[in-house]
Amino acid sequence: MSSQIIIGLECHVQLNTDSKLFCSCTTKYGGEPNSACCPVCLGMPGSKPVLNKKALDYALKVALALNCRINEKFFFSRKTYFYPDMSKNFQITQYEIPVGEKGFVQLQSGKKIGIARIHLEEDPAALVHESGMHSSNYCLVDYNRSGIPLIEVVTEPDIASPQEAREFLDQLTTILCYLDVFDFEAGTLKADCNLSIKGNERVEIKNVTGKRNVEKALDFEAKRQAEAISTGKAIVRETRAFDEAKQITRSLRKKETEADYGYVFDADLTAFEISENELEKIREELPELHTDKAKRLVQEFGITEYDAKVISSDKFLSELFEEFAKNVSPKTATFAVSGISSIAHYENKEVEEIADKIKVPELTALSRLLESGKINEKIFKEAAIAHVTLGKNPVEFVKKNNLFKDLDESNLKASVEKVVAANKSAFDDYKSGNEKALNFIVGLVMRETKGKADARAVKKLLEEM
Repeated sequence: MSSQIIIGLECHVQLNTDSKLFCSCTTKYGGEPNSACCPVCLGMPGSKPVLNKKALDYALKVALALNCRINEKFFFSRKTYFYPDMSKNFQITQYEIPVGEKGFVQLQSGKKIGIARIHLEEDPAALVHESGMHSSNYCLVDYNRSGIPLIEVVTEPDIASPQEAREFLDQLTTILCYLDVFDFEAGTLKADCNLSIKGNERVEIKNVTGKRNVEKALDFEAKRQAEAISTGKAIVRETRAFDEAKQITRSLRKKETEADYGYVFDADLTAFEISENELEKIREELPELHTDKAKRLVQEFGITEYDAKVISSDKFLSELFEEFAKNVSPKTATFAVSGISSIAHYENKEVEEIADKIKVPELTALSRLLESGKINEKIFKEAAIAHVTLGKNPVEFVKKNNLFKDLDESNLKASVEKVVAANKSAFDDYKSGNEKALNFIVGLVMRETKGKADARAVKKLLEEM
């Protein structure tokens, strides 16, 4: 059935600007509700929007990085709908002519996911359903978010599985991170997910937040539609929501068509034209992206193509690797950054979410200890975990817990002989060529020495014996 799945995504990315898209109100609000708004973002009669140049530059950067054709002439439209989160009853967006179109993102397999369009638009306000409030009666509206600049990245229906959707979002967020146009801590990335099974109606899952949730929502919806089709039920074109707690989708309403929004040219905003000189300047400002960085890391540091792709898939990790590589070998630097990545994975977070907890000089000092052989890989991981999760200085953590590899050769040999004597059958198995038995004995020696032994030294002693 997976070969019959057709998926398209509409990704809404909050741009990391200081002010809103059409007014000077701050995007860094943190105080009282409705304290960061003005007549423009409240939609008061007579107020006039003015386009944020930085937001436009950011949108152009993303469009160029996603291999899009840039429309040098474009304008804004009003998307009409009545809802409390948009007080003027329309959203300023782009419809007829977006900033960029006809681009692509390439997956690891080489498959290209087409980008239909990238356009700018303003975010609606936030609807707040407070605990204990009867949401069927009323809710609160906070217009601080109204007017926050967004870009919408719309894919072609080229995605064939929830896993491909997740990989596409991984690639997209990596590019956004390298471009430094998206604040991963304060910003939000939401996706409207469109899924159908070939020959049937498509269903939209609205406003799914986060890459993991997108994959889970699509996975559930694919199974739901497949089951319905197998029992002879028709798939209804509708908009659904993803219930994160229950890991299911539920129906919201009948799906609107483009005609329902009544797009019209926004006469308050003039048509815009971008010169070739302006475009060339933005092209020159584009940083080295992850695909190019991976190639450079292979050439410059001699690491494997696989390691280079993993490291460069995250801007922070790649910067951390190059910082470590100034002080230790590429092999040690690779192990160090993979350790940081695994800590984030264990914490069920993206690397960007733990970046602010990492003090690079302290981890660099820890890497030097690993490089010099004063600690082993296991101790490095323990100290790094204490650093990220508890805020400990990793070198001080090693000292305080007496974790240095201070076994001299005679003590190490005595420990190995003790373990071998107590596990003679396992040692005989090793002598007979059983490599698993060797790993078993090494593990016992590490336990006997409380992790202070060097596994390579232990193996060498066992081989000599």
